[in-house]
This record gives sequence, structure tokens and C-alpha cells, in this order.
Amino acid sequence: MTTAPNADQFDSWNGDSGQRWVATADRRDAVLAPIADLLLGHASIQPGDAVLDVGCGCGATSFAAAIATGPDGSVVGLDLSQPMLDVARRRAVDAGVPHLRFSQGDAQVHRLEQTFDVAISRFGTMFFDDPVAAFANLARHLHPGGRLCIATWQPLVANQWLTVPGAALLGYGSLPEADGPGTPGMFAQADPVTIRSMLSDAGFVDVDSTPRTVPLVLGTTIDDAVEHLADSGPGRAVLETVPEHQRGAALAAVADVLADHYDDAGVTLDAAVWITTARIHETTDDRAERSPSRAGRGTP
Repeated sequence: MTTAPNADQFDSWNGDSGQRWVATADRRDAVLAPIADLLLGHASIQPGDAVLDVGCGCGATSFAAAIATGPDGSVVGLDLSQPMLDVARRRAVDAGVPHLRFSQGDAQVHRLEQTFDVAISRFGTMFFDDPVAAFANLARHLHPGGRLCIATWQPLVANQWLTVPGAALLGYGSLPEADGPGTPGMFAQADPVTIRSMLSDAGFVDVDSTPRTVPLVLGTTIDDAVEHLADSGPGRAVLETVPEHQRGAALAAVADVLADHYDDAGVTLDAAVWITTARIHETTDDRAERSPSRAGRGTP
């Protein structure tokens, strides 16, 4: 066990949770690709930008950012999980992307030896045990005028991809007791008022949260979608409350409801997220003091 900040998350993402992601990284990245596209679209990364990807996991959003920056830019993916970073690094070597690198660390306290034009995160900020400290640390790593763009889940009830199969599972099990306010987890930043408060307290300005709903293809077949959902965090949490002798029936019930959402594209259900953008304040003096060498980096 580690005694570092965010110790529970460190142990989880270097243990069972991280290994589960690694085992099905390609499938998970494919399911979440529409949200990665949303994130990158709102981030407005320019050729030559320096980008920090917070909670980069196996690197899918880092690769997308590296394409957007082009070879004159740079991307650093930051994550707690060594197993997931091992996958990300292998992918970077295989793809031959020299301006992309990865670093293991906790965004609350980790210091990188550079500053960035843009920080992005797809579901990587919801697991901070001290989100204001974490966002303040990210702010210190951004240039004056630098931008932040994060994707976080809207509440569970807004996410069809969870409520539809969840209703079937709840015929056999129950929802675990909800975590208390401020507890790290999937819905820790589901309230845009909370997000705005955290970011403002951390020194960001012009904070804006946009609700977006996108279709997720959860599997090319019904069985594939059931397997994916059963291995998701919420799915596992409910299945653990189902008596073992009833789990087969519970998953069959999920398959039945997913059949109504299956077509040639696969099983498709809507996902609801917040895309939140913010920036670091830049004064006239800040702009005047910036190095001329950054003028060609494409930074606004």
C-alpha cells in the first residue's frame, strides 16, 4: 500500500481497476471514441501546441492530441496507473510518435519540467481526493492564457447506457450505497456548479460547462455489449449484489433489454457528459513577457 496522496486511487489503478482496463483497452477506447472526439473538438488544439493529458490511461486521447499538435508540438500523458502507461508507451513506440511521452504521477502534486498551452482530460479528473489542489497544480503547469478542457459524466439518470441495462440488473440486485459528497468516483463531477466552483477556487477563469449527449456503440453484438457492461465499474458494482446462482439470469435480462437497441451498427445507447472549458488569466503584461520562441507554437 502507498502512503502518497490519493492512495486508494493509486492502489486501485495499479491493481484490479488498472488491470481490467489493460485487458480490454482496445474495446474500451472504441466505445469511448465519440467522447474523445467531443473533447478534442472543444479543446481546439493547434499545430505546435504543448498539451498535457491528465489521467491519460492507455493513451487514446494522448494520441489524438498528438495528431492535432503535429510534429512541431508535444504531448505528455500523465496517469497514476503504471499498467495502463505500459500499454500507452508500447502503443507510442509501435506508432512511431516521437513528440508523445508519458509520465506516472498524481496530478494533485506531480511536477513536470515544462508548461503547457492546453490541458485535457477524458474522465481523469473525477478521481482526485482534493480536486481544488489538483486543478491548482494543473493551473501552475499552464502558460498565462493556457486552456483546460475536461470531459466528466452527467448524473447516472441522464446516461441511458447505464439506466437501460441497470434497470434489468436491479431486478436481481441493488445499487451500492452512494458515496458521500466530494468522494472520488465516476460521478464526483456530475454537477456543473461543483465543477465551476472547483475550477474558480483553483485559479481558472471563464469556466463553462456544456452538456453533450452522444451515442455509444457498446458492442458489435448483444453478447459483446453485455460483456462490456458487466465489466464496467457500475455493472460490476451491481452484479456483486446479485446472488451468484442468479447472475446468469441477470445477464440474460440485460441481453433482452439491449436487443431493443441493436441494429447493424451494434448495440447503441446514449451517453451524457459535461464538456468543461476554462483558462488561466492572461494580462497585457503577461503577453509582453512571453518568450518570442513561443510565437510560432500556435498558442492563442
